[in-house]
Amino acid sequence: MNRVKLNIGAGKSYIPGFINIDISSKADIQLDLNYDKMPFEDNSVDIVFSYHTLEHIKNYIFIISEIYRVLKHEGWFLVGLPYVTLTEYNLVNPYHYHNFNEYSFDFFSDKKLKGSAAETNSINFHKVFHKFNYIGIFHLIPYPFRHFCRRHLFNVVRSIDFGLIAIKDKRKKIYNVNKNRIIKEYNLFLNKRIPYEILKNKEYNFFLKMLRKIKHYWIGR
Repeated sequence: MNRVKLNIGAGKSYIPGFINIDISSKADIQLDLNYDKMPFEDNSVDIVFSYHTLEHIKNYIFIISEIYRVLKHEGWFLVGLPYVTLTEYNLVNPYHYHNFNEYSFDFFSDKKLKGSAAETNSINFHKVFHKFNYIGIFHLIPYPFRHFCRRHLFNVVRSIDFGLIAIKDKRKKIYNVNKNRIIKEYNLFLNKRIPYEILKNKEYNFFLKMLRKIKHYWIGR
């Protein structure tokens, strides 16, 4: 069975086999992710992928609630984001409205911090993994010191990746949580992204190739 896969924030690159969504007209579906509901039924999507997009969305709770709404029970939410203490490309970026660290999605887990802000939304995600992408030699430092640096210094971690699953029915057991598989697919999707400019060039080159074949056919008759 084919999985329904969405790429949220596809303004600069798209992923083959995904439905690519963004405010940009380049995307398959053009939406303002701050306000527009996604044109999918509840519990109809298997995977939502989003890479360095959520920090740009002012109406953050709205897009998280929309992602949660369309995902199936145990559907995957795979996310890449800048790390909170990255200065040059995050904290001073005027187009970033939110900051993220390893605890960001704990506020959407009823096993962790959900309810700490007296919120009433139904969003419930279980975090399968988070992965730090360290800057320079910090990934070589032994864990206790790396942990200290991450908590107390700037520019130790460049970005952070998450693998989450949507919990729609707490009465159901969670069966499909294979951490290694989810990490592997996240990396696969990440490497499959193609900038639209390259896609345009490919389509143009394909068109030229077809014209040459047609020309060769008619001349050779």
